[in-house]
Amino acid sequence: MSKIVLPGAPLLDSSTRLRPWRDDDVPAITEACRDPEIARWTTVPENYSEADARAFLLYRYDALLAGTTAPFAVVSEEDQVLGSVALMRIDWDHLRAETGYWLARWGRGHGHATRALGLICRWGFTALGLERIELFAATGNRASQRVAERAGFVREAVLRAYLRGKDGQQDMVAYGLLASGAD
Repeated sequence: MSKIVLPGAPLLDSSTRLRPWRDDDVPAITEACRDPEIARWTTVPENYSEADARAFLLYRYDALLAGTTAPFAVVSEEDQVLGSVALMRIDWDHLRAETGYWLARWGRGHGHATRALGLICRWGFTALGLERIELFAATGNRASQRVAERAGFVREAVLRAYLRGKDGQQDMVAYGLLASGAD
């Protein structure tokens, strides 16, 4: 296992910035995660509360210290929280990780998700030495699939009954991005 040190300065691409999460982000996380679309496609619980947001941050801090997750807040130029992106389930033996993200309703439709994925993947390849990053999107979540493809991920397979979602087993589209194909 390797230690993960998040960058001191935000990662930047146009109007999209990635920075470490802060405790004062709890109200913004709470408001964003009350959006039914986030709960629909992620493990975010319905009726999201500030306690859920604090638990989200605590889990992220613990996973960062354990070297298994590199979590970032996606923010605007004005530092408004727009969403979340992370490298998670980092497998140091095989130099691979999974990425996942969500965007608040007010952050969608401006290219932030695509830029955030590009930023975190480039950082993961260069700063962490990863060789492969995977992304999984529900077959019904065409918006996430389009974001993955715009960020350079290659569609590799449909994994039947791969994840248990709120409505039972879900088929997921598996995507991969290789360091040799980044940039």
